Amino acid sequence: MHRVVSLDCATGAIDDTAASHRLFRKRRFERPQLLAFSNDSEMNFWTVRGYWLCEQIDIMSLHGTGFSRYDSVGNQYLASTRDTLTVLDCTGLSQLATIGDEWLAACHGITTLDCAGLTQLAAVGAHWLAHSTGLKGLDCTGLARLVTVGDFWLNDCTSLTALDCTGLTQLASVGDRWLYGCTALTALDCTGLTQLTTVGDCWLANCTSLTVLDCTPMTQLRAVGDDWLRGCASLTTLNCTGLAQLTTIGDGWLLGCSSLTAVDADASL
Repeated sequence: MHRVVSLDCATGAIDDTAASHRLFRKRRFERPQLLAFSNDSEMNFWTVRGYWLCEQIDIMSLHGTGFSRYDSVGNQYLASTRDTLTVLDCTGLSQLATIGDEWLAACHGITTLDCAGLTQLAAVGAHWLAHSTGLKGLDCTGLARLVTVGDFWLNDCTSLTALDCTGLTQLASVGDRWLYGCTALTALDCTGLTQLTTVGDCWLANCTSLTVLDCTPMTQLRAVGDDWLRGCASLTTLNCTGLAQLTTIGDGWLLGCSSLTAVDADASL
C-alpha cells in the first residue's frame, strides 16, 4: 500500500489514495504508514474484525460519532505501532464491550492511556499493552464494567511507575503475568479490586522497585497462581489482612523478596 498520511471517515479524504480501500481488509495487505486517523461520520459499523496494524501511526482520535457504534474489536488492534503512536483518544468508544488479543501490544511510544470513554468494556484478551515500554500511566477511571482480562496485561511495561485500580470495581479475573517485570513500578492502589477472585501466574513478579502492597480491599480473592511477587527485592511492607477467601497460592510466593521481614495477615491465610 502507498503511504497514507491521514484518513478522515467523515469526508472520505485520504492522501495517497491508491489502494487505500485495502486499509480495512482482514488479510494480505501491506501495513500502511498511517499518521493520523479520525472519524466523525455515522459509519454503520457495529463490529470491527481482523487486524489493525499501522506501524507508523502517530496520533489517533477515536472520539468521532462513528466509533460510538462499535461493540467489538478483533485481534491486534493497533498492535506493534512501536515508537510512533504517542496519543490515543478513546473517548468515543462508549459502546465497546470486547477487544481481542494484543490491543496496543508493543506500542513503545505511548506514554499514557485514558480509559474514561470505555464505559461498557467488559472483556479484553491477552497482551493488552504488553511490552509497551514507554507507558508511564494508565487511567482506569472508566473501566467500571471490566470483568476479565487475559494473560500478559501490562507485562514488561518497564516505565510504568504506578497503577491506580480504583475504577476496576467489577474486575473478577486476570490471566498470567499481570504487571510482570514492571521494574519502575513503586505503587499499586488495590482500592477498587473488591470483586477480584482469581489471578494467574507471575502477578507482580520481578517488580524490583515495588516497596509496599496493601491487599486489604481484595476481600473476594480466592486464588493466585505461581510466583506471586517473586523477585520483588525492594518490597518491605505487605498487608494481606482481609484475604479471608484466599484458599490457593501457587509456588514461589514471595521468593526473592529479600527486604521483606514480615507479612500482616489473618490467621486463616
